[in-house]
Amino acid sequence: MRADAWTSRTWVLAAVAGWAVLVALLGMFGLGGRITPLPADPALVQALPRLPATPAERLGPLPQYAEIGGRPLFSENRQPQPFFISGEGEATAPGFDMVLSSVLITPGLQLAIVQPVAGGEGLRVKVGEEPSGFPGWRLAELENRRAVFEGPDGRRELELRTFDGVGGQPPTPVATGAPGRPGAVPMPVPAGSPRATGGNSPPIPVPAPSVETPVPIEPTSPPAPVAESPPESTEQQMEAIRQRIEARRAQMREQERATPTPPPAVPGKTQ
Repeated sequence: MRADAWTSRTWVLAAVAGWAVLVALLGMFGLGGRITPLPADPALVQALPRLPATPAERLGPLPQYAEIGGRPLFSENRQPQPFFISGEGEATAPGFDMVLSSVLITPGLQLAIVQPVAGGEGLRVKVGEEPSGFPGWRLAELENRRAVFEGPDGRRELELRTFDGVGGQPPTPVATGAPGRPGAVPMPVPAGSPRATGGNSPPIPVPAPSVETPVPIEPTSPPAPVAESPPESTEQQMEAIRQRIEARRAQMREQERATPTPPPAVPGKTQ
């Protein structure tokens, strides 16, 4: 290979190879074989840190603490008080004050829903199971309107709760009609009428269609004459409504004729 064809990479590789060969030859002739460690110098050795002195024991002998048992610190009179420690899993079960709100009996499922007397979320209990939060109480029997629970206090029979008519919200009162006619309903006002624009025209009551009035039973003695209009049929009421609507339309047309119409604006002309 000609030397003029070598690149810079070739020269670098050649230099590294030559340096490696030179170091290998020097190692073969004993390069580094005469290196020996220096002798130990006591002046260069650092002293170890000294530990602090051990303090005296603060606790005294065990017999001197026997007085704590005879005079407890957390007692008001510094006298021993009896106490009891209950074992794990011996917590007192809550009282079973429940009411039967629902019963579900199917060929494949028998379920009762009970609810605390003080109110709360209902609990679903199957026959043979215990309600959540009441350990020891098991649903033994279930009928259409009765459920029997067995627990630490014996058997407890719950009757299905029924509504006795006491409490609850009163019914919504029915709005009465206009004072002029029983059952009359105000007619909606059309847009553009004087009433809709702030006029003082009276409202037009529209009687609601009523069912046929039952025939009253005549008493034995003739009643005193009462000035009342005879009951109107549905057709007569509808005809009266049409007449009022026509009269109202005629009144609105007369008011529109009496109101002057402004002349139309001419484009490009300043008023």
